[in-house]
Amino acid sequence: MIKYIGTLALVSCMSLAYASESKAETILSGYMQAWQEHNITKIDSFYAPNVIWYDLPSDTTTKGNKNVSKAITDAFMGYVPDMFWVKSGDTFVSGNTVTYEWTYGGTFNGKWGDIQVKDKKFAIKGISTTTVNEKGEIISQKDYYDLYGFQKQLGVIK
Repeated sequence: MIKYIGTLALVSCMSLAYASESKAETILSGYMQAWQEHNITKIDSFYAPNVIWYDLPSDTTTKGNKNVSKAITDAFMGYVPDMFWVKSGDTFVSGNTVTYEWTYGGTFNGKWGDIQVKDKKFAIKGISTTTVNEKGEIISQKDYYDLYGFQKQLGVIK
């Protein structure tokens, strides 16, 4: 009987952990869908008031809902009106954090530094971690991606 109760407790704990992980993945799916729709208002709605975004290639950290929303959408949609961002590899969940591989791409039209870039198609790979709070809001987004490959595809480096 004790063995049965122990097994039942273990299965119950595993089920609770799975439910929590599924919630984080569900939130991430909605967030990525908002990006696919290019819906800045909807993207913004996923961020907690105190959200933090870290961008490894530029080594910058941005804090606060409105600041993060503007910085991240300007960076990834500003010059890429046909942008896409899709999960493209493994996904790992630990508690309320999802780590996932993705591909981001589209057609770049705009300035990269002092260089004007016109109609350059690109696709790069990256990895992100997204952490959500108990309310289902994103409290941390960390992006790691191939900036060198991006700049090479734009033709701004050889």
